Amino acid sequence: MGKKEIIKCRLKPSNIYWLNRIFEGYDGLGVVSTLDNKAGLVVVYVTPDTYDDALTIIDNVPFPVEVLPD
Repeated sequence: MGKKEIIKCRLKPSNIYWLNRIFEGYDGLGVVSTLDNKAGLVVVYVTPDTYDDALTIIDNVPFPVEVLPD
């Protein structure tokens, strides 16, 4: 088994919308799903081939996003 296919993140709830829109702009790279809106918890579903690119995007958005361990 290779790379993971889920990236769990925490961010400011008001930025969930923007993270989702950013990933929508990268058609097919990843899908953002909200786990807990009030806590700012989301997951980004990716493929093994897009995992590294998705992390790069998350690391470079213009607001803080904490990538959480499994």
